[in-house]
Amino acid sequence: MKFFKFNILVLGILFSAFTFTSCDKDDKTAVVVGSSVTVNNTFQSIAFTNGAELAIEDLFQVPAGSLYATANVGNGVEFPAYLLNLYDIDISENMISFEVVAQEGDPTYGDLFRVLEAGTVDRYYLTFDTAQNVKKSSASDAAVNLRTDSDRVLVVEVGEGFDFRPGASFTISLN
Repeated sequence: MKFFKFNILVLGILFSAFTFTSCDKDDKTAVVVGSSVTVNNTFQSIAFTNGAELAIEDLFQVPAGSLYATANVGNGVEFPAYLLNLYDIDISENMISFEVVAQEGDPTYGDLFRVLEAGTVDRYYLTFDTAQNVKKSSASDAAVNLRTDSDRVLVVEVGEGFDFRPGASFTISLN
């Protein structure tokens, strides 16, 4: 019995001498690699939608949900040519980036290239299958904002002043 008590005492002393720190990668990153994410788009404009936020499928007159896309966060572009060849969308552990890949004269977007006017908001809802760790964000373009609706839903808002044209891009740094 004395041997048993001695071992417990020694183990207690050993464990109290160490500090355990979590090495969980999720503590250091905002987005978990491997997470499934679905993107969908809405558009709101005084000129085009009378100020109402509408699903992009309504504007393109296609079935509801038909322009949603799902991918897993990993290396490379998660959503190449998303929304009928409009944007490449890349999501990493600490950044979201968008690049306009539609070209001048594009049959869908060519007549829409411009600096977005007041009252226009193009929203991209990123819905993850698991909770993410986004606490803060900052965008490379003042016309872009990231709204956090929950630990699973991030909303990229592109608004007034964004120079919507071929090759335009922005990044959102996540903390």
